[in-house]
Amino acid sequence: MDHRLRLRVRLTVSTVLTFTLLTSHYLLADNRLSLKTAPGNLIVVELSNTDPVAGIQFSLNARGGIALRDFAGEGRVNEGGWQIFQYLKDDSTLNVVMLAPFRSSLTAGQGAIGKVSFALNRIGPTDTVRLFFTRTEICDAEARVLQVTALQLSLNIRESIKGPSDFFRLGQNFPNPFNPSTTITYELARPARVRLAIFDITGREVGTLVNQLQTEGRYAVRWSAEDVGGSRLPSGAYIARLQVDDQVAIKKMLLTK
Repeated sequence: MDHRLRLRVRLTVSTVLTFTLLTSHYLLADNRLSLKTAPGNLIVVELSNTDPVAGIQFSLNARGGIALRDFAGEGRVNEGGWQIFQYLKDDSTLNVVMLAPFRSSLTAGQGAIGKVSFALNRIGPTDTVRLFFTRTEICDAEARVLQVTALQLSLNIRESIKGPSDFFRLGQNFPNPFNPSTTITYELARPARVRLAIFDITGREVGTLVNQLQTEGRYAVRWSAEDVGGSRLPSGAYIARLQVDDQVAIKKMLLTK
C-alpha cells in the first residue's frame, strides 16, 4: 500500500474513533439542573451530573405571585469550599454563580446544591407560579463548557408549596361561602408581627384587618365584606392573606349575594 494512502487511512480511522468517542460521551452525558419545593417557602436547586462539575452559572426566573429573595449553598457544595456569588436583579430574577476550589469538582451524583427563599408578594388572577432557568452554564475544572439540561417548575401556590412553619396556623374562614360576614381565625405559637389583609381575585388589596405585634394565642377576626372606605364589596372570590413575620399563609373565601 502506498505510504500516503496508509497515512490517509490512519488519519481517517483516528478521526472516526475520535468522533465516535466524543459523540458517545455527548450522548451518555446527563447533566441536569432541576427545581423542587420545600417547607418554609423554599425552592431547592438540584444538580444531577455524570460529568465532573467545577462551575455553575444560572439565572432563576419567577412568573406568578412570588418574590425571590436569596440563594444559599446546600447539600453537595456545603462541605466542598465552593464560592457562591448572587445578585438579585429584581423580585423575579436571581443571578447565581458557583465556583469550586481550584482543580476540584463535583463527581458524578445527584442532590441539592442550593436553596432559594421566596415570599408571596401578591395574589394574581391564577394560582399558577412558573420558575425556570435562563443563561445556564456548567463547566469542568479545565473550564470546558459541558452539556446541561435545565428543567422548569410549574406549581399551584395554594397546593404545591408547603405550608408555613408550625409556629402559626391560618384556619379556613367560617361560614364559607358567606353573606354578609365571616370570621377568620388563626393561631400563634409565639409573639410575632402580624398582618391580615384581604385581596380580591385580581390581586388588589381591599382591606387590612390586623397590622400589629401580637402575643401567642388564638385569634378570631370578623370581616363584613367591606372595603377600606366602608363600602360593600360585590360577590365573588376573595383571599385572606396572613403574614406572620416573614412567612405567609392564604385562604380563599367566597362572598355570595
